[in-house]
Amino acid sequence: MKRLFFFWILASIVCSLYAVSPSGTLPVLYIQTENNQKIESKEVYVNATYYLDNKGLSGYESIGSATTPLAMEIKGRGNYSWTGFDKKPYRIKLADKQALLGMKKSKHFTLLAHADDSKDRKGFMRNAVGFELSKMIGMTYTPDAKPLEVVLNGDYIGLYFLTENIRVDKDRVNIVEQEDQETDSEKITGGWLVEIDNYDTDPHITITEGGDVYTMWVTYKTPEVLSYQQEQYLTQQITMLDKMIYGDKNSDELWQHLDMDALAKFYIVQELTDNYESFHGSCYLHKEIGANEKWHFGPVWDFGSSFNRDKSQYMYQGDVWHNHWIPEICKFPAFMARVKEIWKEFYANEFNKIYSFIDAHEAQIAGAAVKDKERWSQYHGSQSLGTYIDRTTEVLRKNAAWLNEQWKDGNGGGGNGGNENEDDYSSTMDYMMVWIGGEAVEYAVTEVDSITFIKKEGIVLKAKVPAFWGTDIYVHIWNTQGLETGDYKATKQGDWYVYAYPGKEINILFKSGTGWKGNKYQTEDIRATKSACYLFTQEGEQKATVTETDCSN
Repeated sequence: MKRLFFFWILASIVCSLYAVSPSGTLPVLYIQTENNQKIESKEVYVNATYYLDNKGLSGYESIGSATTPLAMEIKGRGNYSWTGFDKKPYRIKLADKQALLGMKKSKHFTLLAHADDSKDRKGFMRNAVGFELSKMIGMTYTPDAKPLEVVLNGDYIGLYFLTENIRVDKDRVNIVEQEDQETDSEKITGGWLVEIDNYDTDPHITITEGGDVYTMWVTYKTPEVLSYQQEQYLTQQITMLDKMIYGDKNSDELWQHLDMDALAKFYIVQELTDNYESFHGSCYLHKEIGANEKWHFGPVWDFGSSFNRDKSQYMYQGDVWHNHWIPEICKFPAFMARVKEIWKEFYANEFNKIYSFIDAHEAQIAGAAVKDKERWSQYHGSQSLGTYIDRTTEVLRKNAAWLNEQWKDGNGGGGNGGNENEDDYSSTMDYMMVWIGGEAVEYAVTEVDSITFIKKEGIVLKAKVPAFWGTDIYVHIWNTQGLETGDYKATKQGDWYVYAYPGKEINILFKSGTGWKGNKYQTEDIRATKSACYLFTQEGEQKATVTETDCSN
């Protein structure tokens, strides 16, 4: 104990040498590895001690102390999140079960860093929103996650999210736990927790999806070590589902083996967040024991590919990631009818509650996010947390509106977001733009021979670009009414590059030349609803950050 206390004292001294310290707005988890050992492996745990300081905040319980730390083990986790960032995610295993931050007692937790959220300017919101939507729509189990700050070996390493691991447990995926290397034919029918994965490094079975070119890796989490009988059973089950998914779309045979409601809810959450990697990796399924038990999609997990675009297509369309099964599953009329039924009720009665959650989450993490930016400035843009959260929230709003348009009444189900008394003129009124005296004027065309004046409209966007971009400046426009997606030449006016659009809303980014030269030669996405002037800030190889400025500059 004297030795451990010495290390804690040493860690305290080291901590004082760092400019960044905890914000005091969240509990702090202090971790000290044995002999200050570095955490360099995702496979091998490092011995450590920990204590949780509630910092005097109500609603949280301190566990252990600097003088009486508790035993634990810690190792790395993740794939790209582990290799792509200096701010690392970790997996921790406590010596004894603890109810950390009010979560259900367990030994097993994850420390998610969400460095990609700050790098991609998402305001630490992607997983938080995805998990909350999963809870709201009624998924059987959604991992709990709570924000806190972490000090590791005396070094303040920022804002983290203590998260429940996905594992078989009565308080998590509540199914019977199947033993490793089981051979009993009845026992191997359940207790399965598997992941459709995009890495082949973890233990897995492999099938060829649809008998075609796509290799599908299914990683088994529980059990972890398979007997021949277990491997054969799992392979047969996944192959059976695959054949049914690619089979007769009017047959109900698939739904005798796959829980339709669980999949519908899982799918709606992925579409709302536009998580276009959702059926490509980190896609979990589980099955209880019993020959007649169904496979269930869930729990949700990784939303690191969400909120990256303005939605104009389903999440499995148009991107480099191949999403297993879901494009075919969406061809089942029975499935889509159920999706629309669930959507109608959820959108009308529950969805808008997400915005209150977002506001509360922002208030909770705001102070710690400032400290995280001090510690990891390379992953944060120049604008405020609120700005990035507002942008992410706006994408969510538009995603929901787009989905409602696809799934509302008249398209096979759904509702109008609880606003069924509102008039919908979309089917009877079209819009056109006419330039008059150098100004764009919007008209509503209600009849073939009648044009009704509405209002003046139009957007002019001016930008000053980095000098190394050159003078061949274009804008890229997508999902904008009246314009085909593509590159358009910007007009040079003095030091400004200008693009004028005769409408009221545009999706645009500025870039050097046509085609794609890499993030360094383009801005982040811009959603413009009014005329504006912009300055761009370039950070290394990242997309230029957009800041609105006075047009007289």
